[in-house]
Amino acid sequence: MTSPDTPAGLVPDSATLGAPSGGSPTIEPAPVRATWSTRAPEGPWCLDEWLPHLDAVAPGLRPPEGTQEPVEATGTRAAAPGWSLLLAARRGRLHAHRGEHREDAGTLLTFSGGWCAAVADGAGSATFSRLGSAIAAHAATHALRDALQHGHAPAASLEQALDVAARAANDAMRRFAQLAGVALRDLRTTLLLVVSHAGRIGSLQVGDGAIALLDRNDRVTLPHPGDSGDFSGEVTHFLPDDGAVERLLASRTVQANADVAGILVASDGVEDPWYPFARNAAPLLAQLRQGVHDANAATAGVTHAMRGPVLDAADPVHSLMEWLAFEKRGENDDRTLFVAWASSPSA
Repeated sequence: MTSPDTPAGLVPDSATLGAPSGGSPTIEPAPVRATWSTRAPEGPWCLDEWLPHLDAVAPGLRPPEGTQEPVEATGTRAAAPGWSLLLAARRGRLHAHRGEHREDAGTLLTFSGGWCAAVADGAGSATFSRLGSAIAAHAATHALRDALQHGHAPAASLEQALDVAARAANDAMRRFAQLAGVALRDLRTTLLLVVSHAGRIGSLQVGDGAIALLDRNDRVTLPHPGDSGDFSGEVTHFLPDDGAVERLLASRTVQANADVAGILVASDGVEDPWYPFARNAAPLLAQLRQGVHDANAATAGVTHAMRGPVLDAADPVHSLMEWLAFEKRGENDDRTLFVAWASSPSA
């Protein structure tokens, strides 16, 4: 058997079991650490014949003409009144070893009076979940921004705007499935959405991953318990399955943001290595602020190549992408992390 840290198709070298005839038992050497390879995806991120359908449901989502979807990592930074914002996604070691696309997606938007961000993690069993996660994150954030800023939807309140965003993500995925002729189950994804507007913070979640709100004393609140089943890695609801949008709507939370100093939105590729997230969200944010050192290395077994501060780095996007390359035995999934930190008491 290979260890949980061994990539498919690679078996560490070891001595032959047993003992020579008539001799003493051989001493089996320690297994050689598995070697992970990195391969470019073998197929396109989106089939050429589907690009018009992608444009129809999520205008502006596909990479500009002549470019390709970023393979290993991508990110963006932004600023809004009272807030600094950072988002990055990185392909996991397992997908890199197999030559597969990243299934995580993230979107960050700013607008008059606020900002919003989404993190989505496509289901590993869904053939085109990389498209589902990208469509869901894009559609939810753009609908939310438009509802709050431009009045393109009847959003008299943040609560109503979040409802508009939830339905927009589900509708866009279902429309794409119909246009492309694929089954809904082939697009399955989680979705975590957070918004700051007019002194309030709202959020929605379906599926696993975590949203954490930290106050100025680093006390952590998780507005959503996560949507997992009875077994590790099991998720009970995915968009755009029947009932998932209702689950998303039921998760809606809105609160004043006066006491919120930091926000983390993490796919399970980040949440799982830092489990339990309610306890480890503060040390994680401390690493991003201060760099990695003994006082904030709270998660056993996590090792970092990127040990310096991320948020104050000369290139925080690159630094966060490098930080996301941390290693922990058995944790090889894609990783997406959104970070918001307040620069003034009233954002």
